[in-house]
Amino acid sequence: MKKVILISLIAAPFLIVGCGGGSSTSTSTNAKITGTVLGTLIEAFCDNNYYAQVTSTNNGTNQHPFEIEVPKNTNCILVMTTNENDPANRVITEIAFSNGSTIVLNADVDLGNIPLELSYQNADDRDGDHVVDTPLQVNPNGAASNNAPVQDADGNGMIDAYDDDDDHDNTPNAYEDDDRDDTPNLHDDSDANGEPDYMKGNEHDGNDNNDDSMNDNSDDVDSDRGMDGDDNENENENDDTNG
Repeated sequence: MKKVILISLIAAPFLIVGCGGGSSTSTSTNAKITGTVLGTLIEAFCDNNYYAQVTSTNNGTNQHPFEIEVPKNTNCILVMTTNENDPANRVITEIAFSNGSTIVLNADVDLGNIPLELSYQNADDRDGDHVVDTPLQVNPNGAASNNAPVQDADGNGMIDAYDDDDDHDNTPNAYEDDDRDDTPNLHDDSDANGEPDYMKGNEHDGNDNNDDSMNDNSDDVDSDRGMDGDDNENENENDDTNG
């Protein structure tokens, strides 16, 4: 079964588009990216806080099809993860194109078979965070591409979901467990609106963003990672880890 989570800010802040097989039809505002991979989670991060994720469909071959929708004429970055449920062997790969890692679609595009690394031992990951250091170049098949940053609050060239500059524990923000409920941030959606909890607040800064604000420096999470003994629920909402 193919699991699809699609979030669009056009009709509503967040929209989940069901699960199951079959193909969807592009709308006048969205375009489809299709291709094949092997056992992979595919995520799209776009301007205007658009986010979508799908899992490739196991069809009994070594080329599992996927399709993911993104808004047209919008900067988007694709991230693909193999061995997602095996933390020791997880390989997280950003996809690059002819003119950079950001793709812009004005129509559907088929990326063909994408040769993702399946073995972490063979991955180019010098800092040990399971994010491959060099994006994998893929033919965009006519789609435009550029180097515009997307969802990169600190401007360091890495989308915030897979940045590890919040605590440098070699675990990217998407796979941390900010509320310590044994569910990684990526799949933790307490209000079931399709947006992972750690992305709430629209700042994508890697924190559990219940009341976190980059403007007022306040946190409603255990930003000190438990050093004071408080968890999210008991942490003072005015706790300011920056002073």
